Amino acid sequence: MKIFDTTFLIDLVKGDEGAIQKAKEVDAESAFKAISVVTVHEYLRGIYYLFSHNKNLLKLKLERAEAELIRFEILPYTYEIAKTAAEIDAALALSGRSISFSDTIIAATASHYKLKIVTRNIEHFSRIPELTTETY
Repeated sequence: MKIFDTTFLIDLVKGDEGAIQKAKEVDAESAFKAISVVTVHEYLRGIYYLFSHNKNLLKLKLERAEAELIRFEILPYTYEIAKTAAEIDAALALSGRSISFSDTIIAATASHYKLKIVTRNIEHFSRIPELTTETY
């Protein structure tokens, strides 16, 4: 059971060899594949940012994104996850090792559902001892 961070999704769309290989491995396993609703936000924000100047291209990119996102179970940002995220965020801040707000929520989501995070951003997620990570 795995949760994929935003970096993985972007790498996959960009055709990164490692991300493509990891996606094939996970598909072959028929494993549970999830993303946080925060990943959806970050991914769609990038599309709007890059393509809002061209309404036709934006429409095509959003349609493609929705087709890609449907492959994953999208996990919500709940009170329980917010509470875990606040705990993680405070602990990291007190140790001088903060990570981004979005990565904190993704980490809290992984922790709440006991999922392994698939990411290339091991530096951030390895700061949280209770998480298991996997890279590509």
